[in-house]
Amino acid sequence: MNPRERMVRLLLRLLAAPYRHTRRDLAQFFGVSAETIKDDFLELKAAGLRLDYNEQHRYAILIDREFKELGHLQPLSNEDKARLNSLLRYVHEKDRLYLQKKLDSLYDFQQLGLRALRKPALERIDRLTAAQKAHKQVVLENYRSRSSNSVRDRFVEPFHIDPEKDTLQAYDVEVRDSRHFRLSRIDRVVITEIDWKYAGDHRTKITDVFRIADNQQVFVHLLVDVSGYNSLIEEFPLTRTYLEPGTPSNTWDFQCQVNHDFKGLLNYIMGNGEHVEILAPEALKDRVRAEAEKILKKLGQI
Repeated sequence: MNPRERMVRLLLRLLAAPYRHTRRDLAQFFGVSAETIKDDFLELKAAGLRLDYNEQHRYAILIDREFKELGHLQPLSNEDKARLNSLLRYVHEKDRLYLQKKLDSLYDFQQLGLRALRKPALERIDRLTAAQKAHKQVVLENYRSRSSNSVRDRFVEPFHIDPEKDTLQAYDVEVRDSRHFRLSRIDRVVITEIDWKYAGDHRTKITDVFRIADNQQVFVHLLVDVSGYNSLIEEFPLTRTYLEPGTPSNTWDFQCQVNHDFKGLLNYIMGNGEHVEILAPEALKDRVRAEAEKILKKLGQI
C-alpha cells in the first residue's frame, strides 16, 4: 500500500470510528510504525483537518468545516478517488453500490459519533469493552428501558458493542436471555469481579438501521418526500445508506431489511404519515392501519 492510499484509508477509518483507535492501533493495522502514523496526522492537520484525542489517546477528526474541504486534502485527488473505486471492481454490483454509499455517508456517522461519544459516554464504552475482553459481568446502572417503562440496574454479560448504532448486546443474568440495550440509556457501567457464567447462551442478533436487534428480518419498500426524507435521516442516520432518489421529483426510495415487528419504523411512519408512501409489504400497511384505529378509538372516532 502506497502512502497516499494509506492516508485515504486512515482518514476513512478515523471518520468511521471516532475515538476508537490509538496511534499504535493504527500502526499495527496498516503495518507501519507509530512514527509514520504521526507523520500522517501532521499531513491531515496541514490539509486543514482538526484532530482530537481523549485521555486514552484515541483519535478522531473534529467536524467543524464543510465536507467539500476534504477535497483539498492531497490524497483525495480525482486519481485517488478512482483508485478507491477500482478497489471495489471485483465486488458484486449490489454490494459495491452499498459499500460506496457507506463510504459517502461516513461523514454523517462521524457527526453522530461526536454527539454520542463524549465523556462519560466514552467511559461507558471503554468499560464495556474491558469487561467483554476480560469476560466479566457488569452492572448497567439506571438503565432507562422504553419497553418496560422503568429505570433500574441491569446485571449483564456484555458480548457485542456497536457505538455507531448506539447498541449493546448482552446476556441479562436476571431474565436469563440475550438482550439488546441502547448505550445512550445507560447512566454508568460498573465492572464486577464475577466471571461470565452463561457464555454458551450468548446470542448475537442482527441490528437493523432502526437499532432494533432481531434475526427475523423483512423487506420494506417506502417512497418519501423531502420532509419524510429529512425526518428519517435525522432520527435514524443509518437509513441514509438505503435511500436513493425516487422516480417522481423530490422523492426518495427506501428499500431495506428491518425487524419483523417494524419497531422504530412504525413510529416514524405514524409521525410522518402524509410524507410516506408504503409500497411493501402488505403486513406493514396492516400494522399502520391497526395503529391508526387504536388512536381513533381513543379519540372516540370509531
